[in-house]
Amino acid sequence: MRRASELNFAKRSLSHIAIAVLAVFSVGLMTTTADAAKRRSYSKKSISKKQRNTEGPLTLMVSLKKQRVVVFDKHGKVTSAPISSGARGHRTPTGVFTILQKRRKHYSNLYNSAPMPNMQRITWSGVALHAGNLPGYPASHGCIRLPYSFSKTLFSLTELGTRVIVTHGPEVPTPFSSAKLLKPLPPGDPSAYIETSEDRNAEKKGASAADMLFGVAPANASEFVGLPTGIERTRAALDAYRRREIDLLDKNIQKADETHKSTAEELKTANEELREVYKAEALLKPEAGKIEQRLRTAQNALAASERNFRDFILKASAITSSEDRAKASLEEDALEAEALRYANDIDLAKADKAALGKLIAERHAAVEKAKGRRDELKERYVAAQKLLLNLRKQHKEAKKAYERRQRPITILLSKHNNKLYVRQGYDPVLTADIEFDNPEAPLGTQVFHATEYTADGADLNWQAVTAARTTLRKKRSRKGKKTRNEPILNASWPAQTPANALDRVKIPQKVAESIAELIKPGSAIIITDERKSYETGEYTDLIVTTR
Repeated sequence: MRRASELNFAKRSLSHIAIAVLAVFSVGLMTTTADAAKRRSYSKKSISKKQRNTEGPLTLMVSLKKQRVVVFDKHGKVTSAPISSGARGHRTPTGVFTILQKRRKHYSNLYNSAPMPNMQRITWSGVALHAGNLPGYPASHGCIRLPYSFSKTLFSLTELGTRVIVTHGPEVPTPFSSAKLLKPLPPGDPSAYIETSEDRNAEKKGASAADMLFGVAPANASEFVGLPTGIERTRAALDAYRRREIDLLDKNIQKADETHKSTAEELKTANEELREVYKAEALLKPEAGKIEQRLRTAQNALAASERNFRDFILKASAITSSEDRAKASLEEDALEAEALRYANDIDLAKADKAALGKLIAERHAAVEKAKGRRDELKERYVAAQKLLLNLRKQHKEAKKAYERRQRPITILLSKHNNKLYVRQGYDPVLTADIEFDNPEAPLGTQVFHATEYTADGADLNWQAVTAARTTLRKKRSRKGKKTRNEPILNASWPAQTPANALDRVKIPQKVAESIAELIKPGSAIIITDERKSYETGEYTDLIVTTR
């Protein structure tokens, strides 16, 4: 009985445990489903349904506080959606960026090949917009996660170079106008710069009317240096000037190539001639050696003959008989004849040596002349090669500049180092020194975006937005123990607004004129307290990080 009761109790206990487990599982399942449904609802309801066709360049405004991205064009808001930015320890950087790379399918290089659908990169160090989980709060490793359907839409709206501004609080680009904004060149009349048959005929005669009009010569045909004086400052004139510059570079390259080839042929011939005269000079060296040997042999023989003659004189002085004197006389005649023969051999060797020396001198002079000719042609060849390479480089740069002429530019004016930077299509094109009024007062980071030309084409319409406001931080003493607070704002300082920032910057007139040749719709001006970000590099636009 006791055992039976224990079994019944165990069965009842197991049934209660099973019920409890099922209850907990059901509650957990209901909670998880509810949270997922809430997140889906959050994503769907938060995506703007008022999307319309876009006009003009886009600006993506990302607010970390609101966890939202809003897309603006020249008319204002286009669409918006929730995001999930970087969690604590992986904060998404704030600042001014552009889209550097787009891939429909992408996998993380940093986080175990995690999928990143509809990826749009804004830094090469790893920050991008892409589809991902949106729990309703910052949860990423620094990227900006988007709802999947919205990420597809956004991917189709943007292009490389689209500006992305990441701020803490929500900011809205608004129409902005000021006489101090940089201006473009006026449009001009394109039909006034079409090459005519008269231009072509004049060019054939060597006095090109187009050359006189545009003032282009090999000396000043180079990368972007601005329009020369005397050229009408219009966009049409600039376009025609740049095309003419490329045409003239083409012709100069052709001429330089012909000169290079002809000089190469002349240099080849000169080298062959030099080799021949070197050979002719070298052939005389063995003969000179032979003559020198003949001369030394004859000189040695004469010296020996002279010694023999001296010995004979000593011996003859002791002769007493007539018969011995007769023999001595014959020996004396033989010795004299021998000495005369050797002396004659010496004279002949010296004469041959002199004649050969003259011939050697003539052939050496021919070598020096051929060598001088070869060296002169070598210098001409090197100069022609350098000119050709330089012209090809100029032509490449001129073509590259002409091809990117329709691309907008980004202008960064940094109070950090009083520098102005200009990039066009990721290429640095201009750097200059600038000044700021009231330099101790912060500017914040102000972004001006050119949306379109005005109706007459002579100016640009702009939007402006404050990307960040600079606050002064606590400064530690050298000992690191005490801190002193600087005021967040000084009553005498101007407010950190686009208008005030623009009023305080001083750009040299010549620099402004150069920028006028480049600026167009889609261009941006960034005025900031910050330096050019370390993220700015090859294949990037000018990037400013504000945190």
